[in-house]
Amino acid sequence: MSKRTRQLRHPFERAAIHLAMAVIPRLPRYGVLALAKIGGRAGYLFDSRSRRIGLANLDVAFGDTRTAEEKKQILKTSFVTMVRTLLDTFWFAHHSGKRLDKYVVLDDSSKVFFQDKAHICITAHFGNWEIIGQMSGHKQLPLHSIATPVKNELVNKHFIRAREATGQTIIPRKGALRKLLGILRKGGKTAFLADQNTSENNGGIWVDFFGLPATVTAAPALLSGRTGAEILMGFCSPLPGGYYRIYSTGTFDPPAETGEASIRRLTEQITQVTEKEIREHPEYWLWMYKRWKTHQPGDDPTKYPCYKKSRPQ
Repeated sequence: MSKRTRQLRHPFERAAIHLAMAVIPRLPRYGVLALAKIGGRAGYLFDSRSRRIGLANLDVAFGDTRTAEEKKQILKTSFVTMVRTLLDTFWFAHHSGKRLDKYVVLDDSSKVFFQDKAHICITAHFGNWEIIGQMSGHKQLPLHSIATPVKNELVNKHFIRAREATGQTIIPRKGALRKLLGILRKGGKTAFLADQNTSENNGGIWVDFFGLPATVTAAPALLSGRTGAEILMGFCSPLPGGYYRIYSTGTFDPPAETGEASIRRLTEQITQVTEKEIREHPEYWLWMYKRWKTHQPGDDPTKYPCYKKSRPQ
């Protein structure tokens, strides 16, 4: 999208965000769910670019193990899940305590995360990842996380405000690792999304994801090694009736040393756990994201999605 087109969209985006902030928190729970379903279905029908990316990703991930119709159904539900997550960012930002206590179920496996000690929480664009930070703040254990800013500054400001309404802290990318080191050494909690495309210039390393090399941040493994903080894999999946379930699939001990091999091994293990959750419930993952955005020179480009770019040699 050109810079000019983005600028033309900004007034409409600002109007939409103000409308969302005014209306969504006042909706009953069934109203939010109905709006998510309508918005998700509309997104699938009319957002041809995202639909193309999503189906390309599903082809890469599942090949012939899923039929074309199954992939379409997965993507349709993924659109609804994404819209619901967006709406709930604003809905749970109001009357937060009451709503979180009522609609979010804490699995026994997740209770280790809510202990008052340093943790590095790893999640993904899966289900409602925002709820983990909101619930942590509600439990008086503020979570510190890095968020990619929205290009529209005013919209980005409102998103940050909604995320921080329950005590979560959003940290700018510049100088983030140094800040996170300090937070963990003081016994605080940090969070990372383990499924983002992170360039090598920004600390990413190549690991296999659904059988194809993809870049992912090595920061959690590095921070764990330097601070001794435990890594906890946490996810939040939708339940019937507008509820959510926060659960953990397990923890990783800090690496014994921070050499390249140890950091790579731990990062690979984190990625494998993330992939396993997505395979079990693919309809909850954000398939519209350009996960395999780049590939290494020498890799077979035909194995990658249509949007891929070759990494410069």
